[in-house]
Amino acid sequence: MELFTEILPIVIESLPKLSTYSIETITPESKDKIGRKLHYQLQKQFLGHWHWDKINQCLITDSPQTQDKINDFIPQLWQSKDDIFKNSLQSIELNDKITPSSQGIADFVTHKLLGNININRQIREILAKSTQDKGKYIVTYECEKYGCVVNNHPSVSISLKSRLDYKGTLKDYLTKISSTDELIGLHVTDITKPDFQSAMTITSIVGKLGENNTRQRLLSYPLSAKMQDTINQADNDELVVKTENFYDYVVSALKIRVYNQDYDRLNVSEKLQITSEKRYEYVKEIFTLLKTTGLVFDNYSSTQKNHSFRTEKSIDYSPQLLFGNNHQDSKNVFNSAKKFGTYKPSQNKTIRIAILNTLPNLNLDTLKIGIRDNLGKNGLGYDLKLAGEEVINQPNRATLERSIELLKQQKPDIIVAIIAGKIDNKNSDWTLYDHFKHLTLKNDIPSQVIRPETINNQYALKNILLGILAKTGTIPYILANPIRYADLIVGLDVSRQKKATLQGTINAAAMARIYFNNGELLRYSIRDAMLEGEIIPTHILQDIFPVKEFSGKTIIIHRDGKLPYQEKESLLAWGKDIDATFYFVEIIKNGNPRLYALNENNKVINAPKGSIFKLSDTEALLVSSDFPNTMGTPRPLKIRTHNPFPLKEALHSVLSLTLLHYGSERPPRLPVTTYYADKISTLASRGLRPHATDGTIPFWL
Repeated sequence: MELFTEILPIVIESLPKLSTYSIETITPESKDKIGRKLHYQLQKQFLGHWHWDKINQCLITDSPQTQDKINDFIPQLWQSKDDIFKNSLQSIELNDKITPSSQGIADFVTHKLLGNININRQIREILAKSTQDKGKYIVTYECEKYGCVVNNHPSVSISLKSRLDYKGTLKDYLTKISSTDELIGLHVTDITKPDFQSAMTITSIVGKLGENNTRQRLLSYPLSAKMQDTINQADNDELVVKTENFYDYVVSALKIRVYNQDYDRLNVSEKLQITSEKRYEYVKEIFTLLKTTGLVFDNYSSTQKNHSFRTEKSIDYSPQLLFGNNHQDSKNVFNSAKKFGTYKPSQNKTIRIAILNTLPNLNLDTLKIGIRDNLGKNGLGYDLKLAGEEVINQPNRATLERSIELLKQQKPDIIVAIIAGKIDNKNSDWTLYDHFKHLTLKNDIPSQVIRPETINNQYALKNILLGILAKTGTIPYILANPIRYADLIVGLDVSRQKKATLQGTINAAAMARIYFNNGELLRYSIRDAMLEGEIIPTHILQDIFPVKEFSGKTIIIHRDGKLPYQEKESLLAWGKDIDATFYFVEIIKNGNPRLYALNENNKVINAPKGSIFKLSDTEALLVSSDFPNTMGTPRPLKIRTHNPFPLKEALHSVLSLTLLHYGSERPPRLPVTTYYADKISTLASRGLRPHATDGTIPFWL
C-alpha cells in the first residue's frame, strides 16, 4: 500500500538569490516582535519579498537594498504610528554571515513566492467548483498553506479546510430571532474584507447606530472605503455589536460563520467531512498549479521517500486490550466486556442509579430496559438499584437544585439526567447542562447526561453505559501490553479564560491526568493558577508530582500543544530533586497536513491508523484515527518529542493511549491523557469541577 502526503519539497535550485539582514534592538525580548512587523513595512517600501526568519532571527529578502536606503528608511519607522519601532529598533544591516534556516526558507516560499494574488486567485477558482448551496447556508473549502521542514529540507504543506457561512448578513438574521441577546456568542466575519479571514465572536450589544454619537465614533477610525460606505448607508436604528477583539461593527457589515458548537442554535445539521478520494482530487489540482511555478516537486510519497514513512508495526503498537479473567480483545469493547467481564468491577458490583428527567413527556422505558439488560444480572452482572426518580416540569437552576437534593438523600452512585439543548458552551452564560454538572460535582455525585435524541440509539447507549461504569468505580479494560519504558504517563493542560474587559487571558486552572503504564487512571489533579501566559508555575507542578508517589519513577509528560520552556525546566529540576525522570511529548492537534493511501485498485483511501510520516528525528505526523473512508479524511497529530526520549516511544505512547477513553466504543483521535484536555480545564476554570482537587473518578466522561 502506497502512502503519500499533502507536503511538497521545495526546489532549492529554483529559488532567487536570498539575502539576510540582522536587526539590533534595545532589548533582546523585542527582536522577534519587531521582526514580525518589520518585514511587512520593508515589503511596502522596497517591494520584492521580505520575511522574518524566527529560527535564525533575521530578515530574508529577494530584493536587497543598499545600506544607505535602509538607513534612510529607519527614521520613517521611528515616526510611524507603531511605537515599537521608536522604542526598540536601533538598526537593520545586511549580514551575509547569517544563513536562512530551513523553516525560514519554507515560510518564505510558502507565504511570499507562492502567496501572491494570482496564485491565490487560481486556488480559489479550483475550490469554487466544490461550493455547495444548502439553502440557508453555503459550504465552501479554503486552502491552508504552511511552511514545514522534512528531514532538514524546506517544504510546503497544503490542506483543505471546510467552511460554512450563513446566507445574508447579520442584519438579515436579526429578523429571524426574538431577542438581540441571541446574537451573543455567534461567530461572524467582516463582509467588507477578503473572504479568507478568521471569524470573530460577538461579546455584547453596543446599541443603535444613531445613539450616543456612535456613527461618528465608528467613522473616526481608519476604515476601508467599503466599511465607510456600509456605515454611512446604515439606518440610525441599525444595531451595533462588539466582538472579542473589542471592535464595534454595524450588523449589516457582518455575516455568520457557523462552527460545530453553533449547529443547535442555528438549526444546522451539516457534517463537514470530505472523503479522502474527493479531498485529494481538489488537493492534487492545487499541487499541479503550484508545480507550474517550478518552485516545488511532487508531494512526498512512500515510493519516493520510503524511509520517511512508517506503519504501526515499526513502533510495536498493539491494539489489544485486557478484560476480565485475563481475556484479550481489540474490537467492540462493550461486547467484549459483556463476554469476558470488566477488568476490575466496582466494589460489590452494585450500582445505585438515580434518574432526573427534564423532559416529562419523554418515555424512558427503552432507556431503562437498555440499562438493565446490559448492566444487570443478564448482562454484565451488576446489582442495579433505582435510587430515586425526579421529573422536572419547568427545568431551571432552582428546580434542578431541589431535585438533586431529594435524590441525594437516597445516596445514589450516579445521577443519570435527560437534558435537551446545548451542552458545549464557550460563553459565560451557563446552560441547563452547566447548572446540572455544577450541582452534582458540588455534591460529589457522579453524573451522566443523556440527550433525548440518543435515547433509542444503541451505539450511543453503549457509550453511555461505558461512562456509567467508569464513573461508578469500574475499570472496563486496560492495555494488554503495558508501556514498558515508563511507570506513569501524565497529560498536562492549562485553561485559558478570557478577561471580561481587558485584552489577553488569565489561565485559571491547570489540569493533570495521571495514568499507570497499563492505562489505569491513578488520579486527576486540578490546581488554580491565576497567571498570564500558558505556563504552569513551578510550585503547582511540584504539588501535582509529590515526592512520595513520584520519587524514583519514569514519567512521560503528554502536553496538549506546545510545551513551554520554563515548564520543562521546572520539571527537570524537580526530577533531580526527587530522583525522578521526566520525558516530554508535545501533541499538536491543529494545522497538520493529511496522509493518504492508495489501495490495490489505485483508489485513494484513508491512511490506516498508525501510519507515520517522519519529519525529523524528533517529530512526526501520526494518523491516530480509524474510521471508514465514507466518513472523511483523518487529521493526523503532530508528535514532537524532546531528547533524549526516542520518537518511536513517543509515538507508541500516544497511539496506545487512544484506546482507553471509556466514553466511546470508537477510540478517539487523541490519547486519553489529553482528550478533552482543553474542555476539562476550561470547565474547571468556570467552576464546573469537583470539590476535591484530586480524585479517581473520571468526571469528564
